[in-house]
Amino acid sequence: MTELVFIDTESEWDEQLHEAYRSIDPVGAGEHERGGAKRHRQATRRIYAAAALHLSIANDGKIDPLGIRIWTQQDRGDEKGVVDALFHCLRMRPQAKVVTYGGLAAELPLLNLAAMQHGLVLPPQLSSEARWRPGTLRPHTDLALLLKGQGRQWAHLSEIGLRLGFPAELFASKPTVGKPQTEEEWEELGCHVAMDTVLTAMVALSWWRAQGVFDIDQTAMVYQMCDWSMRRRVVGQNQARPVARLAEQMLERIGAEVTGAAEA
Repeated sequence: MTELVFIDTESEWDEQLHEAYRSIDPVGAGEHERGGAKRHRQATRRIYAAAALHLSIANDGKIDPLGIRIWTQQDRGDEKGVVDALFHCLRMRPQAKVVTYGGLAAELPLLNLAAMQHGLVLPPQLSSEARWRPGTLRPHTDLALLLKGQGRQWAHLSEIGLRLGFPAELFASKPTVGKPQTEEEWEELGCHVAMDTVLTAMVALSWWRAQGVFDIDQTAMVYQMCDWSMRRRVVGQNQARPVARLAEQMLERIGAEVTGAAEA
């Protein structure tokens, strides 16, 4: 049996850090993106939400979602509280491998900075000193890096989802995610970051199936993850309809496969 934890975070620019850096390097910090938008340095971002999806895969391909956790600045107080809770979750599951989408470029730098500032220690899966046996999964897998391979372009998670037949509406709100201001917005944000871990799991398990690592039924897996997410109420209002539609599509495909096998 293999245990996996899919993690995702949300972060925002800290304008005080940006302005402090600009006082040191006004030229570099004063650069602007194409179109005139202010360009921020990655080190001026702070994490304000995180989620972790824990699941196991049996040798026969059975997938068992073991739970999902969500932490936000609203309930944890600040960046330290969010990151500390995520680290504790991973540290309590040393046997589980961590999976991210673009984590080496996005999550890991910010998690390292948060650990350095707040006196935290990274869990073993995220440590630069992590070791693993050849032929086994790494303590941390960055799926985006695996999909890029030797190519020049990085693919967004939404691009891979579209290629797999997921509804475009499922990803429509991703570019507009911002820091919440109201109770309802915080709740929607929590669902959003949680669903990002579910979508990462769907894509990662599809990739591993294609590589022959896990012998799973991909269509059944996508249906199971959609259905489980809806029953666990981690699907926000913006994604509820496309998730339900994706589950329906997978169920129809399963029915067609059963009918085709019976007629063969």
